Amino acid sequence: MIDLVRADPPSDALTAAFGTEPGAPVRVRSGAPAVERWYVAVALGGQGRYAAAAAVLEPLLVRPGVPVAVAAHAAVTLASHSRQLGGHAAARRYDALGLRLACSVPGDDGTSAADPHGSGLLAARVDALVGLAADAVGTAAPDTAQRMLDAAQRALAATAQDADGARLSWRPSVRLEWVQAELALARGHAAAAVGPARRALELARGGGSERHVVKSRIVLAVAAAAAGGDLVAAVGELDAAAAEALRQEMLPLVWPARLAAADLLGRIPGTARNANDGTVSMSQKSVSGQVSDAARRRHAAIATLSVIERRCHPVGRRLVGVATGVAAQPPVM
Repeated sequence: MIDLVRADPPSDALTAAFGTEPGAPVRVRSGAPAVERWYVAVALGGQGRYAAAAAVLEPLLVRPGVPVAVAAHAAVTLASHSRQLGGHAAARRYDALGLRLACSVPGDDGTSAADPHGSGLLAARVDALVGLAADAVGTAAPDTAQRMLDAAQRALAATAQDADGARLSWRPSVRLEWVQAELALARGHAAAAVGPARRALELARGGGSERHVVKSRIVLAVAAAAAGGDLVAAVGELDAAAAEALRQEMLPLVWPARLAAADLLGRIPGTARNANDGTVSMSQKSVSGQVSDAARRRHAAIATLSVIERRCHPVGRRLVGVATGVAAQPPVM
């Protein structure tokens, strides 16, 4: 018999995980059902509180009575948190575990139609495949990434009841579009990244999740700039996204936005290159009104990572150390 997932977590956990208050304080209530614990962990991870999130997620993998779907989502969420710190190889084993769990029970668990936030088995299968694709992008295996994305697309198509795919949550579709864009950028096909990034933003806005909206804005700004768009506008959008992420305490989105803006500034002729330059030619054009030189943004990104590092478990701190020491494209997943 298939365990069903309760789709009625308290509003504070839900709105912090996938709603309008991503920075809201959350905690695990005594006796809370497994799905509510997953929502709490998602919210904690969105705030960069990775050690606290892991403390909630890891028991969901081993505790008796946890629904299979929740255990699968817990594994995929642990993978996502590792990937956000640059640990794509470390994430892969959790995504693989999530896929095994999500495929261990045939069919659907009966919750996908009633759960707009994607806590059921079908969503877990798609999430795990998309996560494996993101892991492959991060480990320079684009062909593997494409196979995983194709499998995720087939899973989405198989679950759709109508042309809009209304049976499955908006959230797995947003994640799939993010990685489609990321793979296109990794392959040097920047123009092909813009469409998925734009679709992700539209889906995220429809879903009402502030965190997914801000992340989608970052992905779209990077894709548009790489495709030959206005670099000044892209920097301004990244600055605005970073400011919004900071206001809502979504630190894992602050540092990639700032780092991406710094990278783009290096491509604009005549832009100040370091914090000591006397001319700040972009400051009036930046949406956030912040000083526009690349060095200050890089410093702000590293400072944000240092805060996240203090919120990590030992493995996470090691991954942060690698991230701060390597000048690499910030992850979008």
